Amino acid sequence: MGIFTQARILSNCSFFFKACSVRRLSLSAKSSGLNEFFDNPKNWGEISVKAGRPWRIEELRRKSSVDLHNLWYILLKERNMLMTMEEEHWRCLEQMPNPERFEKVEESMENILRVIEERDKAVCEVERGEWIGPREVDGVDKLGRPVRRLTEEHLEPQEPSNAEEAMWSEWTLRYLRAEREKRIRSRRERARAERYKTEFDRRRRIFQISADHTFERVPMSAASTDTQV
Repeated sequence: MGIFTQARILSNCSFFFKACSVRRLSLSAKSSGLNEFFDNPKNWGEISVKAGRPWRIEELRRKSSVDLHNLWYILLKERNMLMTMEEEHWRCLEQMPNPERFEKVEESMENILRVIEERDKAVCEVERGEWIGPREVDGVDKLGRPVRRLTEEHLEPQEPSNAEEAMWSEWTLRYLRAEREKRIRSRRERARAERYKTEFDRRRRIFQISADHTFERVPMSAASTDTQV
């Protein structure tokens, strides 16, 4: 290897290391290490922490796919921070301020998924004429009960495995029989309660009984009791 070749390689390596040292992959303005999993120190010990509302679907539809991608990772980082703070408060036997922030973050992430699904459907309908994504179909679960499930992609034809076949035994039949009996009983109890309510309302209407009447006995006084004796 010549001297000029070695010098060229060293210069390229030095440029690469300089680029790596200058550009760091981080979603925040500055890299704080593991401290990014914790909330702002200004909020430590506070009873209430101000939080905004979740992102609406109408607002997310006006954003580009790149913005949605960045927003998704920002929300993911916020959720990880909230989970870390929840665990830390639980360890210190303290109450976490404003736990509803979890719901706001989850609602925003669900809205992002809905917007992305809408765009995927629109692209598929334009390019292929139909939506080829997950659909609800009739299927069976591990115990052979009919359920509604979403279709999934499989590299090979889906066939029952040995573990699933092991579930189809005498115990499974007894379990399904007991579950069916429980379902029939609950349906019968609901029908009985509905018939009772219908008959009760019918008698109220026939005998003109007001809704304020409780059908409770009036307590008798001691004087009236002595008179009857």
